[in-house]
Amino acid sequence: MADDRNFRSHYYEKVGFRGVEEKKSLEILLKEQPLDLQRLSQFCLRFPLPTTFREIVWKVLLGMLPAHQSIHEFVTEQRTKQYEDLEHALHVMRKIDNTTPLPTVFLHMYCIEEGRFIFDDIQLKNEVESKVFMGMAGVFLEMLNDNRVDAYWLTKGFYKLQEKHKDIINILCEQTEVYLKKEAPNLYNHLAAVNTLQALPCRAWFSTCFTNVLPEGVIERWLHFCPLV
Repeated sequence: MADDRNFRSHYYEKVGFRGVEEKKSLEILLKEQPLDLQRLSQFCLRFPLPTTFREIVWKVLLGMLPAHQSIHEFVTEQRTKQYEDLEHALHVMRKIDNTTPLPTVFLHMYCIEEGRFIFDDIQLKNEVESKVFMGMAGVFLEMLNDNRVDAYWLTKGFYKLQEKHKDIINILCEQTEVYLKKEAPNLYNHLAAVNTLQALPCRAWFSTCFTNVLPEGVIERWLHFCPLV
């Protein structure tokens, strides 16, 4: 059976249908009750997500929806109501209006939920963490065609995931320099000669997961981080 499956996978790739077996595997994973988050994470690590299943996988892995699919509809309704309540509260406090950019709205909502609401907008927006959050929000809004409710919850989930693993950023910066020295020695030597290695904004890149740096299509590879959940 394994040989037959391997032959079919090889044949599908030869005739231009690469990913057929992966799609079937994902369909099987999404039929499990409850969903196995670890296995879904591993799938995201190994294969690109088919567009058809992208949103549901994002929502589950980033905590917007639970593993039990039987209550997805109820939880979605509650998430929507919670979003609307937060947005209404900000309008009442006159912190936002209909012209406020959505990433800023999301940031205020997140601060309320985390119990660290800041009234000084300038101070809030200048915080490094705030810039990271709003950058992520902007990308999720683009990828979800301005679906503000889904974009908010996915932004929050991904930001908290990034915060959970921010201790590895220093390691990533060090590994970037090691990789650059190995794979592009001429470039590495030039940067070292003009004393610009330390000026590379590696920390900013990794902290923001390359938002506002890479184009949308590349940023969708974010989901490779999901196995860290």
